[in-house]
Amino acid sequence: MRRRIKLGFILIALYLAIIFVMTYNNLKMDKAIEISSIFIIITFIILFENKEMSARTMAAVATMAALGGVLRVPCAVIPGFQPVTFITAVAGYTLGPINGFMVGAICAFISNFFLGHGPWTMWQILGWGLCGMFFGIFKVFIQKSFKIFIVLCGLWGYIYGFILNQWYVLEFIHPINLKAMFIGSIGSFGHDTLHAIGNVLFAYLFGKTFIEALERYNRKNEFLRIKV
Repeated sequence: MRRRIKLGFILIALYLAIIFVMTYNNLKMDKAIEISSIFIIITFIILFENKEMSARTMAAVATMAALGGVLRVPCAVIPGFQPVTFITAVAGYTLGPINGFMVGAICAFISNFFLGHGPWTMWQILGWGLCGMFFGIFKVFIQKSFKIFIVLCGLWGYIYGFILNQWYVLEFIHPINLKAMFIGSIGSFGHDTLHAIGNVLFAYLFGKTFIEALERYNRKNEFLRIKV
């Protein structure tokens, strides 16, 4: 526990140092956003690497990440319709925020070997990673009703779309400000709506089955660890 607390303080201090350096060197907003995004991704990778985890939990993370990455490829023929957001949400809800972040990040990284890597890859990693983190952090609130899980899956179709649009804004729109970010996101509204609809369908049809299966797996994992 003390090791995790020290690591948290170190990461916060490092981020503040980066912000001060960026401010001192008068870096523009686009560079500040990119550096902050990279730092968030690296932070979660470090937290994941320093987390105590059983082999069975690691297997669950790898399986969910591979499942999302593989299923995204054939679904790419329908713009916006893919199960990665849903799978990442389930992973965060059942395996925790850090593991959920890694499932989303790995899904994007794996599937882009088939669909194509580019400047959008980092933003896909960030968007799906934050989705997994969100469902892990707010599990107590979400588990009050399964309808909340379905609605939030749909909402994350738009949140993910907004995050992903930032690579386009940073590359092609200047000057960078909140208005530019908003305008750059309007064009993808139809695509994001299909994404949201797909998330709702996946959550409604398969949500309970996936969640119950993984939670049962977690209970068996805890029992086996205590027994050992």
